[in-house]
Amino acid sequence: MNPHTNLAQQKILLTGGSGMLGAALQSLDASLIAPPSTECDITQFEQLFAYMSEVRPDVVLHVAAATHPPQHEENPTPGLSVNIIGTANVALACYRLGCRMVYISTDYVYTGGGPHKENEPVLPPSKYAWSKLGGECAARLLNNALILRLSFGPRPFPWDKVYADQYNSKLYVDEVAPLILRATRSSATGVMNVGGMRGTLVEYAKRTKADIETIPRPNWVPRDTSLNTDLFSQLP
Repeated sequence: MNPHTNLAQQKILLTGGSGMLGAALQSLDASLIAPPSTECDITQFEQLFAYMSEVRPDVVLHVAAATHPPQHEENPTPGLSVNIIGTANVALACYRLGCRMVYISTDYVYTGGGPHKENEPVLPPSKYAWSKLGGECAARLLNNALILRLSFGPRPFPWDKVYADQYNSKLYVDEVAPLILRATRSSATGVMNVGGMRGTLVEYAKRTKADIETIPRPNWVPRDTSLNTDLFSQLP
């Protein structure tokens, strides 16, 4: 990033702009550069690097990911090709071009009781979380990268049933998007938790669907991924 660039005027390249979070981010900031994957495919390094070389962003906000955690338990391909290799491609391109990287990770890397702090050991309980942690490893090789651990979902809660006995700091997508932009436009690096108050997933769902039913929590879902967000609260 050009050291003389005002943080509020940074040129930001957004990956994953066609997804739910990408759309929410673009609705808040029309200046985000959000190419379709046909033009900027993170799994194809040469195409990605050529696009970034032409655009010359100050920051890459890397949102693109293979989500849907249960599918990762059956098939590791999306996690390997998109979440690990794709993120490594973004990190390498950022390194070569001198861009700052902001990587969207997940609260699912945490285990044990929360609220969790960024410097505690992590041992992901699922293949999806391992794939996101693999992306974190690539980002951590850069001196000017910021990793955001968070959890979000669409508004309103889209399902008729919700896992019981699960605690988190989950936000709706329209609530987390401005927090992500705030962190992206800061000069922060390292790892940072982003989220709301600690509560149950049932409480989160009932905010938009009062008659929600509960079902048992599967083994791949950690019991408590609630977040300590003191670091985020210190951002200007």
